[in-house]
Amino acid sequence: MGKIKQGILGGFKGKVGTVIGSSWNGIAYMRGLAQSVKNPKTAGQTTQRGFFREVLDIVGQLSREQLAFLFPTAPSGMTRHNALVKQLTAVAAVDGDVKSVDLGNINSLGNAPTAELPEVSITAAGENLTISWDGDTANRAEAADEYPTVFVANVTKKKVFLVNSTAALGNTGEVSFNVGLAAYGEEGDTFSGYMMLSGSKIPLVGFGTMGVAKRPARPKKRD
Repeated sequence: MGKIKQGILGGFKGKVGTVIGSSWNGIAYMRGLAQSVKNPKTAGQTTQRGFFREVLDIVGQLSREQLAFLFPTAPSGMTRHNALVKQLTAVAAVDGDVKSVDLGNINSLGNAPTAELPEVSITAAGENLTISWDGDTANRAEAADEYPTVFVANVTKKKVFLVNSTAALGNTGEVSFNVGLAAYGEEGDTFSGYMMLSGSKIPLVGFGTMGVAKRPARPKKRD
């Protein structure tokens, strides 16, 4: 607000054009009339907002522990959450006026090394989700006794998981393991993913996945 000095101009009250005059404690002030803020929902803006909501929803499916697994080295100048948002934004697919995250085209996330590891095949049939790999690589031979972690993306339902393998990497040939399909989707869904080495020398047990979004509540204390 602009203060009006008394004199030949004097003060004023009310609205004059786009200026409003008022007085407080005997001092005259003027301020601009509040302008309406336009928020047009153009096709481009609607598409971008929907895309950003999708990115945030995907990142929100991962816990802090999972983000720390994807980013063993903390990103410089931003949080792990924002770093993953940036990476997913870079793998956008545009089909007409629809923009979405291309989960089927992701072969690396975070900053953990994934080079020279076998490509992963993920198929759903019956009650099982089968994760398998084949192909000989230098890293595979060196880490044959390690149990990898597999990034699994349900492309159809836009869901992501980190699944702990129950089979060792192996130095050659085809290797596979199964997990219950119900936790990841259903038959007919399209899946994609890639492998990361966790350094684990023993099979990890439990749910077979790090994608537990909600922990069970603690039992109440007895009186």
